[in-house]
Amino acid sequence: MKLSVIIPHLRGAEILKAVLDDLEQELAGWRELAEVIVVDNASTDGSVEEAKLAHPWIEVLRLAKNEGYAGGCNHGIRAGRGEWVLLLNDDVRIHAGALQALVARGESEPDIAAVQPKILSQMEPERFDYAGAAGGLIDMFGYPFALGRIGGKMETDHAQYDSPREIFWSSGTGCLWRRETLQQIGLLDSTFFAHMEEIDLAWRAHLIGQRIVSEPAAVLQHLGGGTLAYQAWRKMYLNHRNNLIMILKNLQTIHLLWMLPFRWAMDIMIGLQETLLRRPGRLVAILAGWGAALMMTPKWWGRRRRIQRLRTVTDGELRGGIFRGSILFAYAIGLRRASSVAKWIY
Repeated sequence: MKLSVIIPHLRGAEILKAVLDDLEQELAGWRELAEVIVVDNASTDGSVEEAKLAHPWIEVLRLAKNEGYAGGCNHGIRAGRGEWVLLLNDDVRIHAGALQALVARGESEPDIAAVQPKILSQMEPERFDYAGAAGGLIDMFGYPFALGRIGGKMETDHAQYDSPREIFWSSGTGCLWRRETLQQIGLLDSTFFAHMEEIDLAWRAHLIGQRIVSEPAAVLQHLGGGTLAYQAWRKMYLNHRNNLIMILKNLQTIHLLWMLPFRWAMDIMIGLQETLLRRPGRLVAILAGWGAALMMTPKWWGRRRRIQRLRTVTDGELRGGIFRGSILFAYAIGLRRASSVAKWIY
């Protein structure tokens, strides 16, 4: 089996039907080489049953409870047989030829662990989508951003990122993973539930010397915000909590010790600024995220030990998609495009 497509799903008959319609066309020429597994995260709206009637060729994996994006994907990965695993949100549309372009890019070099397509907004197709845009990047303090998106500022797609390149992380909205790599580094951290788990996974791949790359010839359009709205308090909380846990798991100790005080100060600065703008929920989410991360120490500490044993390169040797500066500072001085900081990345 060449490819396993894993789609975690909670609700929404129309969005699921749309992506399966696209997949049916995409896989028409190589159906025998691919499988599509819809992971039912305890849906109650009948959407999975409708999808199975309309597309009897899909496989449905039913879970007893909602295990989130990470848990749902992990169940699908374990059930799949493909050499390559495509993790796909249920609220995307797929441009023709995207899947073959992703697989071809992945197979072009043996040290490629994952490939990300170009991700555009369904609502504004001329703009990049928040969730990964043209490829995920990260700064030296662990704050993620992307080619085409710094903070909440989305760039218009003018083909400025249409050259394949190394990136730091591949968006969970749509990312192709080499199964052999997943067998080495483990699957998504299910304690995250949702948000940041794909960056954490990519970080582990970097630590064993493998690469994450973009393939802009493959294009997805993402609806976004279907599970949690972008400004929802729970989304902010999960982002801050999981980002901190990701850092605690993956950084070398010497790097972690000097960086954490700076992260605390920068997080509080973000929260205070939002409070001044009459959005105090961000500060509450930050404080709750730090508190929860500390309370979850027994869970992530064991994972940290296993990850550090896997490591074959030091933090200083990591290269792909890392901005050796602060993206918050870059944003504060008016830089709104990833191309503005590219000289410090590539």
